[in-house]
Amino acid sequence: MFEIILYVLASLLTLPILVTVLLYYVLKYALHNPIKAFHKAINWTTLLYIISVNVLLSYLFQESFIGYILILILCILTVLIIVQWKKNTEIDYSKATKLLWRFSFLLFFLFYLVLSIYGIVRNILV
Repeated sequence: MFEIILYVLASLLTLPILVTVLLYYVLKYALHNPIKAFHKAINWTTLLYIISVNVLLSYLFQESFIGYILILILCILTVLIIVQWKKNTEIDYSKATKLLWRFSFLLFFLFYLVLSIYGIVRNILV
């Protein structure tokens, strides 16, 4: 039973794009609204991409990068809050967090694609 859970978790971390697409279709069917389904699928799988990037970095470079990832996320949040403060002079933390989460999805989705391609090319050439 424990092995099955490990295989499912490993599959989720290995193929987060597939999880995002499947979740989108399930939510689209349940909500009957493709835009809300897209946003919810993105929000729910962002953490999966962050973890997947950490796992890929650990596999490719034999080091843990979770600290660097957390620092990157905090720096992005800091920049968003400063920009919001300069623009409005009032900080809305919920808006900054939502922007951070969406930007994190885009960033870590791109990191995931680049690292996957790099890993495939590296394993073919070595």
